[in-house]
Amino acid sequence: MKVAIFSDIHGNNYSFERAFNSMLDDNVDYFLFCGDICGYYYNQNEIIDVLRSIKNIRCILGNHDKMFLDIMKGKVDLEFYSGKYGKSFENLSFNITKENFLFLEKLQSECVLTIDGLNIAMFHGTPWDSLNEYCYPDYNFDKYKEFNFDYILQGHTHYRLNKKIGNTHIINPGSLGQPRDGKPPCYVLLDTTTRSIEFISIKYEIEKLISEIKGFDAEPAYLVEVLKRSFKYAEE
Repeated sequence: MKVAIFSDIHGNNYSFERAFNSMLDDNVDYFLFCGDICGYYYNQNEIIDVLRSIKNIRCILGNHDKMFLDIMKGKVDLEFYSGKYGKSFENLSFNITKENFLFLEKLQSECVLTIDGLNIAMFHGTPWDSLNEYCYPDYNFDKYKEFNFDYILQGHTHYRLNKKIGNTHIINPGSLGQPRDGKPPCYVLLDTTTRSIEFISIKYEIEKLISEIKGFDAEPAYLVEVLKRSFKYAEE
């Protein structure tokens, strides 16, 4: 069985569309999403439409997804978020459908499941703080020795990671929407029979997203600058 593992789309439908088509070309049987549909960029509602249409998928909540829900419930100030991260939530608050809002509301920040006999745990952050803790490649992985999962899947850092501790593989597929490790957007393809793990890089028309950012947000400049870390992978 082929399993696609992906994370941190952050409203970047240009990258997500390419990645999803690649997954279909790879004849993926099961889809695992490690959180953060929302935040930064602007096509979040359309991305949720696609995720909801996938039959064999398990999604978990990311910290930006929760922040959007908290804003909509009056727990967090929208102006504070917009000043720090841009107008993605402001845009989403106007166009999200009722069905897609309910989809977000039902997501949990962690999940344990079995696929083809493999025990898998999913967290957006880490097992100790499923929403907010960062597990970068220099993390103290000794803590993971207490687990007996075949795979622990994580997101949040926007850094790729493939590390084995004891019998457990810890995988972070990086970010489809906003990589921060200087590498292109990607997803992981896991073959449950051979247990092979492959990072599949994605090319997309980054200038279209940059043009969209400039239409919504003059600031923060970070929204463009972070994309250009992997600009050389964009299609001209």
